[in-house]
Amino acid sequence: MTEAPRKKRRWVRWVLGLPLLLALALYLARDPIATKLATRELAKRGTTCEGLALHVGWTLRSVAIDEVTCRRAEGRVSELAFPEGAILELRGITPRRVRAPRARVELREAPETLEDAGLALLDEQLARPPLTNLLTAVAGFAAQPERVDLAFDHVEIGREGRALVATNVVAQRTDEGLRMTLDALGPRATATPAGDDAATPRVRWSLRTVEARATADEVDARATLVVDGALVGLGREESIGVAVRGRSLRAQPDVSFTLEGSPAVNALRDHARRFRHRLLERFR
Repeated sequence: MTEAPRKKRRWVRWVLGLPLLLALALYLARDPIATKLATRELAKRGTTCEGLALHVGWTLRSVAIDEVTCRRAEGRVSELAFPEGAILELRGITPRRVRAPRARVELREAPETLEDAGLALLDEQLARPPLTNLLTAVAGFAAQPERVDLAFDHVEIGREGRALVATNVVAQRTDEGLRMTLDALGPRATATPAGDDAATPRVRWSLRTVEARATADEVDARATLVVDGALVGLGREESIGVAVRGRSLRAQPDVSFTLEGSPAVNALRDHARRFRHRLLERFR
C-alpha cells in the first residue's frame, strides 16, 4: 500500500473523529457551560444569583442546583433562595419541573402584620383587597406559557423577617389550567413581641388542605381555616371551611368568598371587625 492512501485514510478518520471529540469535550464540560449560560440568561431578565452552580445529569434529563440565592431588580419577588439546593427536571432542553426541600421567597410588598392575615378572612372588608391581589397573581402564573411545575416541601414567603410558612406545596399544569395544593399555610413562629405590640394579642391560625384550580381568568380555591378561639372565649380551635372564587381576573376582578357559619364564626368575625377598627385608628 502506497503512502498516499494511508495519509488519505488518516485524514478521513481525523475528519470523522473531530466532531465526536468535540461532542465529548462539550459533554464533559456541560456543568460550567450550563452554569455560564444560565447566569447570562438570568442577567438578561434582571436577576443575579450568588453561588449559582449547575450539575447536569448524565442522561441530560435533570439539573442539580447547589444552594443559591437569586435577587431580582424589579417585580413583586425581590429574592428567591434554595437553602438546600434544588432539582430541575427537563423535557428535552425545556424545563419541566422544579423540586426542592426548602425555598424562601422575599417580597417587595407584604402586609404589615402577616400574623393576622388569617384573621382577615373573617372580615370581608379586610379580606377582599389582598384576596384580589393573590388570585390575580395566581391567574397570571397560570397564564405563563413557560411556567414549570413546582414541588417544595417547605416554603417561607415574607418580608423583612416576617413570613408565612407553607408545607408540601405543589403546582401542576393540567389540561384545564393550573392546579395548586398545599398541606398547611400559617405564620412562622416568632418570639413574643415587646412594647406596644405585646398589648395586642395575636390570633393563632393556619390554613390547611388548600386546593386551587386556576386559568388565566378564573380561580377557585378551598381550604380549612383553623383559628384559636381563646380570644373570643371559646377556649378551643375552630375549623372553618373557606371557599374563594375569582372571575374576570384579567379585566375587572370579581372576587367572592364564603365561610361555613356557626356561633363561633360569628364571634370570630366580630373580633376581626374590632381588629380592623384598631388597624384603621393606627394609620389615622
